[in-house]
Amino acid sequence: MGRPLKTAKTVAGTNKQGSIGPTARTGAQILVSARPAAAAAADGFITRQKSSRRFTCSNSDGVATLRLVTTAPAQGECRITATDSAGGTYFIRKLNSKTATLVRGTGTLFATGQKARWTFAAAVGDAAAVAAGTATVQIANG
Repeated sequence: MGRPLKTAKTVAGTNKQGSIGPTARTGAQILVSARPAAAAAADGFITRQKSSRRFTCSNSDGVATLRLVTTAPAQGECRITATDSAGGTYFIRKLNSKTATLVRGTGTLFATGQKARWTFAAAVGDAAAVAAGTATVQIANG
């Protein structure tokens, strides 16, 4: 599975920052388009990582363990979108604590199947940075 994502939690009454957990916690948590029930997909957040492609997600329709997909989510699925420095979008096929495996949406800097470091800050890099492995993508957070 690679390194797991860091969980936002409360320890002795103090909020600890992490990449997954309720968006009300301190820090920035990954936003997903999730569809735990038959209703349409809605924005939510990851509450627990099961593997690099399965996450327990929560949104207004409930909580469920969902499979990460790169298409519009069907029931039981979720999708994470990333953005490159030029504003192009990618869908994440696989996610761990430092890198994401990407599938092209509107972006052209990264190829489908290419790995990139992800961040909540603004994405950086151009074609030369992608070739050098120093470019990043930005994941939406709440």
